[in-house]
Amino acid sequence: MNEIIRLEHVTKTFSARRGPRHLSGALGLLGGQQKHKFTALKDISLNVERGESLGIIGRNGSGKSTLLSIIAGITVPSEGRVQVFGRVASLLELGAGFNPILTGRENIYLNAGLLGMRKAQVDAVYDEIVQFSGISEFMDQPVDTYSSGMYVRIGFSVAAFVNPDIFIADEVLAVGDAEFQRKCRAKMGELREQGKTIVFVSHDLGLVSTLCERIVLLDKGQMIQRETAQKAITYYLRRVGAEKGVHAFRSGKTEAIFCEGRISLFHNEEEVSAPTGFQMELKRLGMSQFSTDAEWTVHDAHPAGCRAVGKMLRVPVLIHWDMYFENDLFTWNIAIEPERDISIEEINVRFAVPTRYNQWIYGGHKDFFPEIVPGDTSWRPVAVAHADITDTACLSEEDASLPSILFHARYEQKNFYLYWLNADYMTNSRALCAQAVFPEQDSLFKQGQHKMISLSLDLAIPADELEKEVFKNQVLKTDSLEVQFQNGRLFILRDNQIITHLNHIYASLLLDGFLVDGFSFHWENMGVKHGALQCCGKSRRFPFSQLWEISVHNNTVSLTIWLQVEKELKVEELYTTIVLPQKYTYWKTDYETDVFPDYDQSLNDWIHCNSIFRRGTSVTAWGENMPEVKLSADQTCPPVYMTAINTTYYEHGRALQAFRTSKAAELFFSPGKHLHFSGQIEIGPPKSTYE
Repeated sequence: MNEIIRLEHVTKTFSARRGPRHLSGALGLLGGQQKHKFTALKDISLNVERGESLGIIGRNGSGKSTLLSIIAGITVPSEGRVQVFGRVASLLELGAGFNPILTGRENIYLNAGLLGMRKAQVDAVYDEIVQFSGISEFMDQPVDTYSSGMYVRIGFSVAAFVNPDIFIADEVLAVGDAEFQRKCRAKMGELREQGKTIVFVSHDLGLVSTLCERIVLLDKGQMIQRETAQKAITYYLRRVGAEKGVHAFRSGKTEAIFCEGRISLFHNEEEVSAPTGFQMELKRLGMSQFSTDAEWTVHDAHPAGCRAVGKMLRVPVLIHWDMYFENDLFTWNIAIEPERDISIEEINVRFAVPTRYNQWIYGGHKDFFPEIVPGDTSWRPVAVAHADITDTACLSEEDASLPSILFHARYEQKNFYLYWLNADYMTNSRALCAQAVFPEQDSLFKQGQHKMISLSLDLAIPADELEKEVFKNQVLKTDSLEVQFQNGRLFILRDNQIITHLNHIYASLLLDGFLVDGFSFHWENMGVKHGALQCCGKSRRFPFSQLWEISVHNNTVSLTIWLQVEKELKVEELYTTIVLPQKYTYWKTDYETDVFPDYDQSLNDWIHCNSIFRRGTSVTAWGENMPEVKLSADQTCPPVYMTAINTTYYEHGRALQAFRTSKAAELFFSPGKHLHFSGQIEIGPPKSTYE
């Protein structure tokens, strides 16, 4: 037996008084009262092993704090037996154990002394305590001048550094700023790894699940245990939801539980969300406000969904969530409603999933999530974020019981974008974040309701079809050729091998001395119509858009690019460019054939290889064991120059380009639709000889 805490049939009752409390003579107070007993804990038997982390959850009034007080020796049980074998450091009621007239420094020595430390031992860790608390400049002030956050800082710092055998913490950790809360969570993780015993109470189910190996649920003073920590949390969510109007709803094999600003998602009775669930963060004046901090009311509850409204406590904003199922498709619509005009700096919507999801699909790429290690103290992006991606996915190759998840976003505010993260070591999850950062000129939200984003999750797609589903609106294929359009770039693959390079195939303009590349636009994939992929990208700076029409037949890609001009536009040059890898060694235009020269390391510009510049119809490149690539303009295309180009030394690419210049004819576009380029890209068999 290696028990450090043992409770046997512990019951705690308190005398409760009801009735008028007024003085009318010596016996007036007693005369108007009725005495009866309130049972806070009933027949609790619990053993905690040395080095174990135990979480205690339950509704307010369920007896959690009373149980901690009994373990800490602050409260004596009415019945039963309690045995604790080791030094206990407890962080229970705010300010408990502090003498208000003493300074912070004096209270550190007082509290540490009460925990059995000698002065010399306190001297040895005093600097660490002060540094961790972050309030060194206030150490010589009386603690009755401290804020609640400062009480928590000094109280936690003392408890964590007195080398306890048992560390007990109540919901008091919810007080204080976000930065110190992160430090506290990390320190508790260190104590756990040092083999200390932790008994922890919190309403933050994600934190409890992360810190604790075992979780017990208290309900009306009675202990309810489940086989695993996750089952205890799931039972709690369902129990609390049923009693508080928080809603559980389902469709087929999939169930969602909305509980006070957090959504937990289940499939085949197994949770596919991480303990922190799906929730929302709002930043204002540099401070984070979380959806779990709001006061929520459920409306229009039905078996397949509900609508919920949350009132933020520290900022005058209402949050509107509309959640529902259609078969295995879960949809979550989010809006905010400022109660007065207000500035908001940032909004984050996070979908936390377990680390058993080990692969992501995003932006045309599929890769594995990095392992989360103890040194990961912050959340880290795992893929470069793109502002125009609306579809992404995650899957697990290790756990067939977890369904693959396809995410789709529809942005009601243009500032949103999706990206994947690894959480820190303590949180230990993956997360898809939909983030909107509002610059100062866009940060003011008028009073009234504003739609933010609509998000959907599909759990019914098999893993082997997931990648195809993610890219279905941006991919065309033939037997040997595949093209993918991603945010203003066109990729070409032959026999599953990509043959384009760097920025691949893109269109750009030279305006007022600025090179405006299409891949910097805001893109929307309009989907496949009549066998052609149609996409629209709007310039973020200039009043025009690019419209692409792409089709594939055998080994030929047909490409038409239009300019949709909103205001009069004077253009210096227009370009349609294909970038190829260094292995392409030969080039050919209508007028000459040559070898791509070596790169000049001293130059940081693209260098034209042509010596003859005339209007032409095609330019071709090939190399040993590389398929021939030919860019051609068709008869409807405005006159263009065809050129072969060496990129910079560091880019190590070759480029084929069709360009139009105002030196030949003024490029002036009135409002309306104008043809930028029309032609084909032909992919032929490899050639290895110089022609």
